[in-house]
Amino acid sequence: MEKTADAVIIGGGISGASVGHFLAKKRFGKVVLLEKKKLGAVGTGHSAANVRTYYSNPVTVKFAWRAVQMFENDREELGGDSCFRQIGFLLLLGEQTVRAGSQILAMEKSNGVEGVREVSPQEIKEVAPSLNLEGIEKAIFESRSGYADPTKTTRSLVEKAKNWGLIAYEGISAIGIQLKDRRVAAVDTEQGRIESPVVVNAAGPWGRQVGLWLGLNYSLRWSRESDLVMSLPADLGPLPVVSDAHLRFYFRPNADGELLAGLGFPKEIEPLDIDNYDEALDPKTRHRIEQPLFERVPALRSARFLHGWASLYDITDDWHPLVGPEPEIEGYYAFFGGSGHCFKLGPPLGEALADLISGDKPEIDIGQLRPSRFIHGQPLSSAWGGGNRA
Repeated sequence: MEKTADAVIIGGGISGASVGHFLAKKRFGKVVLLEKKKLGAVGTGHSAANVRTYYSNPVTVKFAWRAVQMFENDREELGGDSCFRQIGFLLLLGEQTVRAGSQILAMEKSNGVEGVREVSPQEIKEVAPSLNLEGIEKAIFESRSGYADPTKTTRSLVEKAKNWGLIAYEGISAIGIQLKDRRVAAVDTEQGRIESPVVVNAAGPWGRQVGLWLGLNYSLRWSRESDLVMSLPADLGPLPVVSDAHLRFYFRPNADGELLAGLGFPKEIEPLDIDNYDEALDPKTRHRIEQPLFERVPALRSARFLHGWASLYDITDDWHPLVGPEPEIEGYYAFFGGSGHCFKLGPPLGEALADLISGDKPEIDIGQLRPSRFIHGQPLSSAWGGGNRA
């Protein structure tokens, strides 16, 4: 175990892996990443891993667009193969969601996103002929979006960064942070203390627990989140990533002739114990996912159910991540609270945070995501209203 480091990152999901990758790439010094389980073990590894740009405020649109470009060039930008499949993204809009969808499209275009356009029901059929379009008035199509492999992306980021000095420990927990005169001095682990002037709290669902070590009482909620996987009929025709704002679920092709699906906004938060919850997909949730899926894609009624899982979201008060320093503690940075968005946003946010930690100006300003935004009465808003469709 290292005794000293220039920076210690707590958490080995996409957020921790990303900031670790870019700090190491900048030759920041000795960067140590601590992951108590394995890389991408919880929320990241169970992510649907959709990569798209439809967001309703400029800062997240800019980061999402940067993410698409990073995944397009994953070997150069992310350190290796992310298994990015650029099959396009389709946002289906009904009567109640057309207005918000139009605002999203305008936001994307005004912030430089390329390859996005409004499509009619007839054009939807050209993109996804198997869809039943009952209740759908129009859609937004993003030709450069798609999905990736969350675990492989995380490992690619870490493995490449080892060449630049990143030291990653799996199976080792951080158990405390030491301060000296309100400055970060060290991180305590199960195997000893690492002296360091910088620590990044990328602990995901455990971000609040890490914050409490320093007297920071973050407002964070947790929700059970589930997905299922079924066989994909060979004669179904082309299918992009689909987010159905009308029936409130999403689905996409998966590897090896499979289809992945889960519930979308608005949905109730399902509280859970983050240290003790059932990771199996329960029958009731399976039915809740299958019901809209079979309505939208009738041909899937005969598809074979393969497996499913339950994982969790760590949710902030405005459903946007906490990224940046805490002014009263020098050398401490937050990077958690992804609220279901941080697989795609993680790499560009990690890039920007690495710039900030290094004293450089980020290409995209992350100031609006600072943890103190709630104290200042400046939470981020959404065209969809409250909830996780940010």
